[in-house]
Amino acid sequence: MTEQQTAEAGQAERPERPVRLVIDDSARDTTAKLWYALPDGYLDVPLEALDPAPGTEYEEQFTNVMTLILSCAPEEQRDRYVGALRDMRFMVARMRGEGVLGCSLGMHFADDGSSATSVITAALRDIEWAPPKLTAVRAVSSRENATNVELLTLPGVRPGSFCDTLVTVPAVAGMPAQELYQCDVYIPAPSGTQLAVLSLSTTAVSARGHYRDLMKGVAHTVSFHDPLPEIERTVRGDGADVGSDRVTKSITADFG
Repeated sequence: MTEQQTAEAGQAERPERPVRLVIDDSARDTTAKLWYALPDGYLDVPLEALDPAPGTEYEEQFTNVMTLILSCAPEEQRDRYVGALRDMRFMVARMRGEGVLGCSLGMHFADDGSSATSVITAALRDIEWAPPKLTAVRAVSSRENATNVELLTLPGVRPGSFCDTLVTVPAVAGMPAQELYQCDVYIPAPSGTQLAVLSLSTTAVSARGHYRDLMKGVAHTVSFHDPLPEIERTVRGDGADVGSDRVTKSITADFG
């Protein structure tokens, strides 16, 4: 046997590494309206717990946490803590009022070894009926100062669109002004009456190329119906999507 034949034989005998999937409990929520996958390194923000509805278990938990925080805070700082909690609850309520279904905080490593943080939100908005491709074009063209505008072709030949931009955040509360990278993905529902909007924001502007590729990869996972049966069939090898491997590799949790 030549060295090449020996290597090929060794690869043939080596068992394939089993596919490992981590499915969040939210994917099994029977009331879910939108499904999408995020790479490792992101932590969901419990919006319902931070802006609880009256009379729910979340409201009782929120009250208990607030009482605990205030009991531990120095007396001269309590008003500040109360104000911060109220501002947070108001912000979450505004997000939910705009159709935000999910919010995740991420931390990864940049090329220089420093940490890069980001925030991803996913919203579902009701819109007037229009052909999905037209909706995707309208959504991305309505953004001001957007760059890298691009139309996407998603699994199932579904249309989507992408754009990003750099903005300058003014100095607030003693913090200096800084640049912020933002990118948005727009994916119309097949019904033509809803629009999914996934947005990423980060101050790690030097890693924007990585975040741009990350969001395009996430766009390929967005679904308006429960994808778990299809995922299970793919894992078993029953009609696997030839593009799934490419999409999986495009979603990376490590920028290093």
